[in-house]
Amino acid sequence: MAKVSIIRCPDYETANVFNAVKRAVDLIGGIDTFVKPGMKVLLKPNLLSARVPDDAVDTHPEVVRAVVRLVKGAGAVPCIGDSPGGYGKNIDEVFEKSGIKRMAEEEGVELKRFTASRFVNGTPIARQIFDSDRVISIPKLKTHSVTVLTAAIKNMFGAVVGLYKAQCHSRAPKEEDFCRIIAKVYSIARPHLTIVDGIIAMEGDGPSSGAIRKMNLIMAGLDAVAIDSCLAKIMGVKPLDILVTKEAYEAKLGEADMSKIEVMGDDLDTFIAKDFKLPQTTPLKFLPRSVMNGIASLIKFKPYIDIGICRRCNLCKIACPVSCIEIEKNYCRIDYKKCVRCLCCHEVCPYRAISIKRNILTKMVWG
Repeated sequence: MAKVSIIRCPDYETANVFNAVKRAVDLIGGIDTFVKPGMKVLLKPNLLSARVPDDAVDTHPEVVRAVVRLVKGAGAVPCIGDSPGGYGKNIDEVFEKSGIKRMAEEEGVELKRFTASRFVNGTPIARQIFDSDRVISIPKLKTHSVTVLTAAIKNMFGAVVGLYKAQCHSRAPKEEDFCRIIAKVYSIARPHLTIVDGIIAMEGDGPSSGAIRKMNLIMAGLDAVAIDSCLAKIMGVKPLDILVTKEAYEAKLGEADMSKIEVMGDDLDTFIAKDFKLPQTTPLKFLPRSVMNGIASLIKFKPYIDIGICRRCNLCKIACPVSCIEIEKNYCRIDYKKCVRCLCCHEVCPYRAISIKRNILTKMVWG
């Protein structure tokens, strides 16, 4: 039976976060179960974009700090690494603005840039994943306009180095194919422990342009599929309606049957948010496949660039897997004939300049 712990945490005050993280880890065996003295331990937070902690886009530095202190307390040597949206072009800015750099300096921890890779079954995975004795994933609880939920499983997609992330979208424009790739990456770069930052989460059109939502939780476990299943329940979604979870479960990478998941700590049901706002793209994903295939050509979502907000940073252009975005001084343009609706541009924009637009029929159907 998979074990998941959930602990209530009221805020990001250092002591409160440390106590919640420690209790969550203690309930599933304690940090000494996973980490031994002298080990090199890679901490993999979700560092999507160069945003301040209050924006709830990146894993909060205080949660990462708590894990750093736990690992050091076990006599091991932690480091922190990720490959953010924009595919490494702005990693130093992300470290700086997210607060991770300052926290790392205060704690004496090295930051790692995921640039060098090792190919496994054709997939370039950050070399640090293999060079470390242990990997601890520290995702942020957020919605995602393509996958509905981004948390434990999808956080390890950040272990993919370089432009291969973009190539995944162009090679797998169908959501189920893309989710299968995410599950494959997770199977290669599976962490030894996952600790979720869900104190302040993101709802709506995540993972970067949604609304902040206070959820007051820290969750921990070895099984990322079980963790995401519990988080789906909290969001008001059936675990297997999340395609990433479904693909990972069917690949036997973890447990998604709630009757086979032991939840310890605080009562999971007390965290359920009945009015949790899902991405506006979600209803189409929950339709039966036969129905969705029949109306997919009529129901349209597309990214839209607000030229008044756009700062011409070009991150969306870099992230686009089909090179359909033009950014010039006086205009920004998306070639919708080439666009595969992967919404990578929406995901990586640090200025909320890219929104998701629906056609008239979509508005009539979903409201």
